[in-house]
Amino acid sequence: MTSLHEDFWYRTLFKLRLYEASGNAFQRLFSEVMQQALPGFQAVAPWGNWGDGGNDGWCPPENRYFQVYGPEATTEVNVVQAATKAVGDFAKLRKKWPGVERYHFVCNDRYCGMPAPIGSMLLDLAKQEKLLEATPFSSADLTARFISLKDSQKVAIVYGIPSELPDFIDPHAVSELLTGLADGDNTHPSLLDGVSPDFDAKIKLNGIKSPVSESLSYYFYQVADVDRFLNARDIGLAQKIAFEIKALYHDSKKVIPNSADAPNERYVWLIDRLIPTSLPRHPHSMKAYRQAAQVIIAKYFETCDAYEHPNSFNPA
Repeated sequence: MTSLHEDFWYRTLFKLRLYEASGNAFQRLFSEVMQQALPGFQAVAPWGNWGDGGNDGWCPPENRYFQVYGPEATTEVNVVQAATKAVGDFAKLRKKWPGVERYHFVCNDRYCGMPAPIGSMLLDLAKQEKLLEATPFSSADLTARFISLKDSQKVAIVYGIPSELPDFIDPHAVSELLTGLADGDNTHPSLLDGVSPDFDAKIKLNGIKSPVSESLSYYFYQVADVDRFLNARDIGLAQKIAFEIKALYHDSKKVIPNSADAPNERYVWLIDRLIPTSLPRHPHSMKAYRQAAQVIIAKYFETCDAYEHPNSFNPA
């Protein structure tokens, strides 16, 4: 049975993948989930001039077809364009796939909700074409399918989650992670703050909630591992990493919109961005790297290179 800790990590890591997925990346993510969640589901790859016939994925036993639409994060979904595309692509679909009985227009709405006209147009389409079903399929629907999977299947999609109470931090993983950060091109001066505000007060002021608040406190007690590593290297390494952390946190505010859950989601986003993309995305190694990254976040959370300094909040 999935624990609350595991549920948080699965939900947040998947939500972040959705936030960043557009175009083909969103279609691949959709197919990854549906191949596990819907028995008989098949992804469709375009073939020469035949293309995909308007079919981005289907389930032959149910005559169920999916049209997938993944707009860029910075692009607002145009209601008219999205609805027109759905209806127009259905005509192309039925011409090449005449057996369609169930049809879904899949859109990465990034949890904003599917525009009402799309549902209305699909309802009309179902009546006109005598379909058994024609409905929108939103990010929330895909998340529900993902959460319904077995843990082993979810791990394969989000590449593992950190342990609740790890017995050790792999020093090799920490070393590789810090080396990756230090090898960056930036030469900016240190942004480390010499005075550390109260750790718990900063957690509260930044709106960080359970289980991230507990994780920060837990991994803070292992910051000595990072300090020992840094003390054995050149003096500029800590400064470079501090800059990287501050820049990453700034980027996280662009990717993840403000909400009550945003502080926790940015924490998970930061962890994944600290892991070099060149590393293999194997669930076992990702688990170790994510644990190591949390120690680093705890260190730079304390120095206020990650998250807001308490003095930046307006008391009013």
